[in-house]
Amino acid sequence: MSETKIFRYFMLLIIPALFAITATAGNPLLVSGPYGLNPGGQPYRWADNTIFYYTDLGGLGNQTNAEANALVEEAFQVWADVDTADFHHDRLGELDADINASNILDYYNNTIGNCNQPETAIIYDRDGSALEAMGYDYNSVLGFAGVVCINPAEVHYTNGMALLNGRFIDGQPNTPSHQSLTLDEFRSTFVHEFGHLIGLGHSQINLNCLTDMPCPAEDSDGVPVMFPILLETSPEAILTLDDRSSISMLYPSATLSTTTGRIRGHVMFSDGRTPAQGYNVVVRSVGSPRDTAVSSVSGFLFTPDAGNALAFIPGLPYGSYDPALIGYYDIAGLPPGEYTVEVEPIHNSGLYPFIYDSGVGPIGDYLGFQYKMPGRCDLQFLHNPSAPEDGCSDYSILNISAGQDLNVNTDIILLGTPSRYDAWEDGD
Repeated sequence: MSETKIFRYFMLLIIPALFAITATAGNPLLVSGPYGLNPGGQPYRWADNTIFYYTDLGGLGNQTNAEANALVEEAFQVWADVDTADFHHDRLGELDADINASNILDYYNNTIGNCNQPETAIIYDRDGSALEAMGYDYNSVLGFAGVVCINPAEVHYTNGMALLNGRFIDGQPNTPSHQSLTLDEFRSTFVHEFGHLIGLGHSQINLNCLTDMPCPAEDSDGVPVMFPILLETSPEAILTLDDRSSISMLYPSATLSTTTGRIRGHVMFSDGRTPAQGYNVVVRSVGSPRDTAVSSVSGFLFTPDAGNALAFIPGLPYGSYDPALIGYYDIAGLPPGEYTVEVEPIHNSGLYPFIYDSGVGPIGDYLGFQYKMPGRCDLQFLHNPSAPEDGCSDYSILNISAGQDLNVNTDIILLGTPSRYDAWEDGD
C-alpha cells in the first residue's frame, strides 16, 4: 500500500471584540445567538449574497500577481457556479501596499476589530515569510481565511481576510524542511478556505477515506471540498453534492425549492421524545450512495451550551436557545430520486479528530470533543416505523421529487440508548 499524504487545513478566524467566532458546521460557519435584534438560529451570510474583496500587489510563489488574482477568481467562481445557489463575488481593486514580512504585523494588528478596513483583503505571502513573521510555521501552514467583523443585528458578515502561503507553490523540490503542492492541490485548499470565508463550515462524508486506506474511487468522489482534511486522493476542487447543498442552503436561488427536494427531521434517543445533539446525519442516493450524499449535524442551529452548567461558555454568541432545534437536521438540494438516511458519530479520535479548527458541528467546534454513538449501533438508518427490536442495518427508502419538503416520519430513533428516566423519576 502506498503512503497517502494528508494535509490539515489551518483556519484562523479573526474576531471582533465581543464575538468569539470558530468554524461551525452542518453546514453554516456561524449561526446567530439570542442576542441583539434577532431571535437566534439564523446562519450568517454576506449582505446581498455578495462578497467584495481587494487583492494584494505582490506575487505568490512562482505565480505573478496577475496569475495569483486569477487563482483567487477561480476559487471563488467554483462556488458561484452552483446553479441552485445565488452567490456572487466582486474584486473591487488592489490593496494600498504589498503586504509582506516587513508590514504584515502592522497590517494585521490594524485589521483586528477595525471594520473600516477593506471588506475582504486577500494577501499574497510570496515565500511564507509573512506567516513566519506572525509566528507560524511557514512549512506547515498553507494559509488562512477568516471573518474580521459581523453585524449581529442583520446577521451579516461585513469584513474578512485571507492569506495564501506561496512557499508551497514556489517550484522548489521537496526537502525535509520544504513541502510542495501541485497548483491543483493549492487551489483546492483555497476553494475550501474561501468556502469558510463565504460562510460554510466543515462536513463529514465518507470518513473511511481518512481512517481506512486505500479509499475506493467512488468514496473519494463523495468526499466534500469542505471535509476538514485535504486528502491526496481528492486534490482537485470539484464540488460534491454536499458542497453544492451547503452553499445553496446559505444562498438559495429561486430554483432550489422547485427543482430539488429536502428532508428534515430530528435525531431522537430510544424514547422517541428526547432529541440527540451533535450527530452526523447523511442522506445517500440508493443508486450511487458513496458519491451522491449530503450531510447535516443534528442540532446545528442550536447552542451547544444551553442548560448544561458544566459546558456553559459565558457570552457564547453561537446558536439558538429554541428547544425545537435540539437534534434538528435539515438537508436540501437533493436531486429527485430514492434515498436512505443514516446517522453516525462525528470523528472523535485518532490523529485528526474533528474538533476546534477542524470541527464538525457546534459540539466539536466550541467544546472540543465529539459524542460517540450512545446506543447499540455505530451506524444506523432511518427506519419507519421504528421498533426497539430493529436491526442496525434496517432502513426505509424515501422517494424524493422536485419541490418536495419531506418532514413527516423523518425522525431517526436511536436504538438501545439508556432510558430517559431512572426507576425513581417520572415526568412528561
